Amino acid sequence: MTAVLWHYTCDHGATGIVRDGMVKPNLHPLLGVPVAWFTDLDRAHRLELGLTSDTLKCDRMAHRFEVADPESLLWWPKAARLLRLSQAVRAELETGRLPAHWWVSFEPVAVLADVRSGESR
Repeated sequence: MTAVLWHYTCDHGATGIVRDGMVKPNLHPLLGVPVAWFTDLDRAHRLELGLTSDTLKCDRMAHRFEVADPESLLWWPKAARLLRLSQAVRAELETGRLPAHWWVSFEPVAVLADVRSGESR
């Protein structure tokens, strides 16, 4: 059984998730495919998740949504191999972080309540 998995997002990202009850993949510039990211880590792991907001002004961890069916997600190390990513791309994404705690989906993923605001789908 997979642990509880979460999707973190900023205020403007949460609006569509609350409206649709789903996290929808977005095109990732390094991967070349739409992907949605998830984790089993809590808010104390901002750097390890790569959600530092160094280049963005919004708080990318302002909202946390629980994944309705964690079994539907793909563990990042397997996804990286499936995508046949180069070592350079993996290093860009993973260095200084905890990729063993990342999951992804290439399809929309149903989520439960926004933990911060208590809103649900």
